[in-house]
Amino acid sequence: MNLILLITGIVQIALSLVVGVFLIYFASKIFRKLISGINETEELKQNNVSVAILNGSIVLALILVVKQSIDSAITVFANTLRNPDANMSTYIESALIMIGHIILGGLIAFTAIYFALQIFMWLTKDLDELGEIKKNNTAVGVLLGIIIVSIALLLQPGIVTVLDSLIPFPPVSLIDIG
Repeated sequence: MNLILLITGIVQIALSLVVGVFLIYFASKIFRKLISGINETEELKQNNVSVAILNGSIVLALILVVKQSIDSAITVFANTLRNPDANMSTYIESALIMIGHIILGGLIAFTAIYFALQIFMWLTKDLDELGEIKKNNTAVGVLLGIIIVSIALLLQPGIVTVLDSLIPFPPVSLIDIG
């Protein structure tokens, strides 16, 4: 049995659960405040499918992007576990880097998705997307949902590159390579 792999997997599961729940909760709270004119809780109680599609796509988009942050954070953790010279300060530093990766990934995803949504709605001046969603126009809800998820998919490679650039890999020399 590979103990390092087992520990890494357990940390990844725990981190994914905690980040997933908190990210979904706080992101939905913040989006509620930013999207004016729609009381999402009341609309969902009234079976507004368009609001459900919009909220679901925002959650899916954030998770798609933040998943990359978790993957980068786990790489940091696994590197620390494999380091025979690791001490308590190394583990604390790794934990801070892991938290930083996840927060940075979440902030980038949230900000980019919000601004992209605002730009799209500004460009389509002939359609009041949020007004239509409030009226339960499912077609508009599906369209915005697809746009939001598409933005997340386009963001993923760039966020991975940024986060990977921040991972402190141990130095390797030609002697180490052989």
